[in-house]
Parts: sequence; structure tokens; C-alpha cells
Amino acid sequence: MRYIVLFVVFSLFFFTACDKKKEQKEEKEQPKQEKVKPTVPDKKNRSVSWIDESESDKLTNTWVDEADAGELSSTWAEDAFKEETDNSMSNSWVAEDGRTIYKKTETPPSFVGGQEALYLYFADHITYPDDVERGNVYVAFIVGADGKIRDARVVKGVKESMDKIALDLIMNMPPWDPAEHNGKPVDCVYGLPVLFRP
Repeated sequence: MRYIVLFVVFSLFFFTACDKKKEQKEEKEQPKQEKVKPTVPDKKNRSVSWIDESESDKLTNTWVDEADAGELSSTWAEDAFKEETDNSMSNSWVAEDGRTIYKKTETPPSFVGGQEALYLYFADHITYPDDVERGNVYVAFIVGADGKIRDARVVKGVKESMDKIALDLIMNMPPWDPAEHNGKPVDCVYGLPVLFRP
């Protein structure tokens, strides 16, 4: 009886070991699958696109949608700060905190990484409210000499829910490359249209 039990235990052990070797052999024979790094889809394939491809070449500091051209001047970003510049005929004004803010600079401020990085930022962060409608919210702001965004204001909005999202998007942007004037980083007015395309 003892021999029979030993035989059964040995048989089970033997067949289990054979099965493991067979599995290992099959795994070696199968081609290794490379780990694919997840990629960030480009702006064309985003379900929520910040800007239409046909409009991307028109996006500049003073870009105005054709539908809004009658309501916004070509310098709408600067016009947003008209109250501050009323007493100044120059290219700049001095804010209450003593900092000089420029309207035009030798080198304008830019989103770190360029326009493509800006598109991706908006595509990753924009949300649509329940009452969204197709339209553009024009936001003017100041890019500080340190690259930080401040004093954002809606120049032309669509509705409160969309305007709030546009302001949040602008105010939560990472620091920019600041404008330069006379070889030094300076505070500068800038503006962007936030496009809602439901």
C-alpha cells in the first residue's frame, strides 16, 4: 500500500513538472510583445477640440473670428485694459503696484512649447457646461515678467458658465515664456480666444 501511495505522489509530481516545462517552452516560442507606451492623442483626434484645424493658422495675439470682427478691434487684448491706458499715450503704463505693463514688445510672450503645446493644454483641460453652445470667449490677461498669468478678464463672452470656464483655463495655465523688451523680461498684455466647439 505504501508503494502505491508513493507511486501516485511521484506520478503527480512528475506530470506537474512536465506540464510546467511545456508551458515555459510555449512561452519562449511565442514572440515577445513589446510594451507599448501610451501616447497622447493629437489635437485632431481629441473628442473635445479646442480649435478647428482650419482656424489654427489664424490664431495670434489679436486673432478675431470672422463672426466677431465687427465687435472686436484688431487690438482687442490691449483694448481690454483701456481704462488703465487712458492717461498714457505710450506703449506702456504703470500699474498700481508700480510695475510697468507693455502693450507691444520686441518679443511677445509665448506658451512654453509653442502653439501645439497650447492646443494640448486646452484640449486636456477644457470642460463643457450643460448649457454650452458654439462660440468664442475672448480673454485678455497679463503675462508677468516671471511668466505667471494674472488679471484675466473676459473681453467678449458667450454666457456666464462658458465665460467662467474660459477664465479658469487661462488663470490656471502654467507659466509662460515672458515678453522681452530692451533685452529684459517685462509684463505684457496678451489675449486668447477660447473656442467652444460642442
